[in-house]
Amino acid sequence: MKKLINIFGCTALLAIALVYASNSLLADTDSKKTASPENAEDCSSCETDVAPKATALCEAHGVSADLCYICDPSKREAGRLWCNGHDRYEDRCWICQPQLEDKDRLWCEEHSLYEDECFYCHPEIAEKQNASEAASSTSPQASPSLSSEVCEAHDVSVDLCYICDPSKREAGRLWCNGHDRYEDRCWICQPQLEDKDRLWCEEHSLYEDECFYCDPARADHGTQQGSKGQSDAPVLWCKEHDVAELECGICQPQLAGQLAPGKSVKVRFASAESSSKAGIVTTHPTEGLAQPTVSAFFEVSYNRNKLALVTPLADGIVRTVHADVGQSVKKGDVLVEISSDEVAEAKAEFLTRQVDERIAELAYQREKKLKEEKISAARDFLEAEAAHEVAQLKSKMARQKLLNLGFSDGEIAQIAEEQDSSSTIKLRAPFAGTLVAREAVTGEAVSEGKALFKVTDLSTLWLDLSVSPEYADSVQVGQILTARLDGGAKDIKYTGVITWVDSAIDPRNRMLKARAEIQNPDGVIRQGMFGHAELVLTGAGNAVLLPRDAIQHHEGRPYVFVKEAPDLYALRHVSLGQSGNDTVAVTEGLGANELVVTEGAFIAMSEFLKSRLGAGCVDD
Repeated sequence: MKKLINIFGCTALLAIALVYASNSLLADTDSKKTASPENAEDCSSCETDVAPKATALCEAHGVSADLCYICDPSKREAGRLWCNGHDRYEDRCWICQPQLEDKDRLWCEEHSLYEDECFYCHPEIAEKQNASEAASSTSPQASPSLSSEVCEAHDVSVDLCYICDPSKREAGRLWCNGHDRYEDRCWICQPQLEDKDRLWCEEHSLYEDECFYCDPARADHGTQQGSKGQSDAPVLWCKEHDVAELECGICQPQLAGQLAPGKSVKVRFASAESSSKAGIVTTHPTEGLAQPTVSAFFEVSYNRNKLALVTPLADGIVRTVHADVGQSVKKGDVLVEISSDEVAEAKAEFLTRQVDERIAELAYQREKKLKEEKISAARDFLEAEAAHEVAQLKSKMARQKLLNLGFSDGEIAQIAEEQDSSSTIKLRAPFAGTLVAREAVTGEAVSEGKALFKVTDLSTLWLDLSVSPEYADSVQVGQILTARLDGGAKDIKYTGVITWVDSAIDPRNRMLKARAEIQNPDGVIRQGMFGHAELVLTGAGNAVLLPRDAIQHHEGRPYVFVKEAPDLYALRHVSLGQSGNDTVAVTEGLGANELVVTEGAFIAMSEFLKSRLGAGCVDD
């Protein structure tokens, strides 16, 4: 028994000794490993790597603190709106902006991002973005060749100065006309977009890191616009009228001229009651068939193929005026008599040449008879013949001078018969018509070429048309049109024919010019009148019919107002068809189930145009 106890005691002592020895060895090893870091780095014989420093994590969202923009506002995208109420980007907040949600993309409820962009759940997305940004920043880009001409106002190449030249502005990016800058850089109109952490160039209304006016080198890398792509940019919202800035017709009236048929901009009234108090009434259009037409403005002018100026062909004094403006005249009626020294000289010379011609003819006939009787020499006959021919030529020249002064053949014969050498010349009407202008005054000295009367045939007139260039291919010579005069009776329309279409666009107003001829048998159409014409195209199709007052024209294009809410109306561009006495056919851009303003459309148009009087959203 004692031997057994001794054996157990020895075994226990041995185990204790072994544990003590092993702890000493481990402590010695740890002390070597934790020796100075300089030795660890300089040790060339050690093949183990030093462990990298651990990256700090966001405890709330389990992602690198360098990426967590939910907790750290400095990590958020510059210029992208943030919804403080729901801790997410405004364009990812379906509570505030439900219309932006794309239901076909998977949604990460935890981090309020689409799954294909959520780097909280998929860190590899951030790595790919960083890699692509690094590649794009280091890849060489070809610099465009810029003009050496410099904009004097802003000291930059004229190829870059979008402040002075609207054609250089970024397509589709709204421009604030009130403050001469991009709408997404106008902190007066859009203060919620300002990134106060970025330096601002007050002179050029751009962030300093995108202002190529101050640093032209930025233009070489395409950073002069400094904006995101159109698809990634936050939706600009007009707070005053509670519609998207791209749809606000009051703040952005220029957008109306760019609308295709069926597209619209929004016009919001001050309240639902204000539209009803203004007398605005809406109804549903009726359905029917109509031929498509093209609308155009026109101005009435005289038919210049039947217009003449009555002018003297020699200087003189007005002796008698026989007609007055507004009087109808026949061809050949005497309008005015003028006394002219040049006319008197021309008559006297004509009469003298007539006498010389008769004398030369008698001498020629005598010498011819003597030559036939072989009494006279051949030389005398030849001289008489030559003198006769010269006299005839001078007589013809004197007669032609009278013709050039405006005398007719009958008047010249009368001058020769009566031996009239007076200084009087009578100016006559070249054709039957109406005198529409008079400048002749008795006793006035007039010069050659001065218009004393203007006479025209008012049975036909011209319509000088201005057609939107989008319909240039539809306007052709020979087309029929119907015309209505502004301020005239609504049930009276005139039919005409296109006689000329310009081959170029008018550079002053960017419209296509054309001309039509219409009949004016009663003389009720006047020079200078304005109106609207509808050019009838071929083919017939389905259409909706509206009262004529429902159609409003802006910059030569037809529009209607469609009710979307008690205080909100859409100004919609439409295509028109052939019109009746009281109705207009709309062939494109409007449905039969929509509510259209049929009474008070002019009031709605005035609300749309009020920004041009300084009442837009930029008005303080």
